[in-house]
Amino acid sequence: MPIELPDITVICPDPAVEHVFSSIHQRWEQLVKTSSPYSKGELFSLPFPYVVPGGVYQQLFYWDSYFIILGLNISRLHELARNIVNNFFYELKTFGIIPNSSELAHLSRSQPPLLTSMIEEVWRGDKEWLRSAYEWAKIEYKEVWMDETTHYHPQIGLNKYYDRLESMLRVKGEAYLHFDEMYIPPAFWHERVEAESGWDYTGRFHRQCGYFIPVDLNALLYKYETDLAAFARLLALNGEAEQWEQAAKRRKDLMNQYLWNESFGMYFDFHFLNGRQHCYYSLAAFYPLWARAASKQQAAKVVRHLPLFLQPGGLAASNVQTGFQWDFPNGWAPLHWIVIKGLQNYGYDLEAQEIARRWIRLCTKVYLETGNMYEKYNVVDMSIRTIGRYPSQKGFGWTNAVYQKIAVDLLGCTVC
Repeated sequence: MPIELPDITVICPDPAVEHVFSSIHQRWEQLVKTSSPYSKGELFSLPFPYVVPGGVYQQLFYWDSYFIILGLNISRLHELARNIVNNFFYELKTFGIIPNSSELAHLSRSQPPLLTSMIEEVWRGDKEWLRSAYEWAKIEYKEVWMDETTHYHPQIGLNKYYDRLESMLRVKGEAYLHFDEMYIPPAFWHERVEAESGWDYTGRFHRQCGYFIPVDLNALLYKYETDLAAFARLLALNGEAEQWEQAAKRRKDLMNQYLWNESFGMYFDFHFLNGRQHCYYSLAAFYPLWARAASKQQAAKVVRHLPLFLQPGGLAASNVQTGFQWDFPNGWAPLHWIVIKGLQNYGYDLEAQEIARRWIRLCTKVYLETGNMYEKYNVVDMSIRTIGRYPSQKGFGWTNAVYQKIAVDLLGCTVC
């Protein structure tokens, strides 16, 4: 769908980065889609235009959209950015969940909860809109993430990923439709749950994602609670703000109890059936820094582990080569932004700058060689020879956006 692309001028210290940045701006319109006024095929209808990742992915995705919005705002596509969030409110109203994507088969699960972070990016001083957005965010928090039958573990007090797989299997055209009861193999269910995490797939969860309390999910929900507190204060709802602040404090205390490992100086996921942490080193440990849930002492200890992940082209998702795509040697734009912003939150600007330079150098190199941005990269050999179940896709929404965000916030590019 054609959009009115703002006329901007990009100025960067590095002419190659300036060229790539300007090309990204021009390519946003290729990723904008509009639904038909009714559900058609595999996708359901959405009321507003939205941005897709690219490649084989032609749906509106939940967690991709947060990172995409960072770039849309730099390209001054503010209305498009806000309408993506308005689509999520529509999904909540219609389905009671923000699904993994706007594909019918994805209605049984969500993705990492970044709704309040998106609201923070797009509200732009409009308190009337913020008041409505605040109410929708409360619904997602309470009805999806704090549901004791799915995403909330009441004994531990923290959250897990889940997939309402039975409901998906009863979608027209799916298997098991004609059975009153069904047997779902546990391994299949765990794979579906892992897809909700966004890390599909990784050695982090030992193929049992449904039995884990993940570090990144609980850091995201900590930020969700602190965001809701901030929104409530802006809306003069001070009593509600205090409740959200108390919820965030409780979560931080429980994260320290179950997810922080003082001996290793690292955050790890907790397997609640086994009652122990899975000591697997991954960039998920930096989410508490991004969410400001770590103490200064904890942040310092996590930062000491950066050499485990740092490669010529940026950061590998983990330090273990498992054959899964969310592990070594693959690097991903969203994880780079999470780590960079987390480092900045605690004053580690030199480390953030170095990671930014390496990642931008990799993306720029590949773009100049191929004319494309990609979903994921091999940060070890500076290529798109990635590991995983499918080739790296061209496009690519969150890579475009994080490139723009890093170039402006850390590498001296300006937009006018």
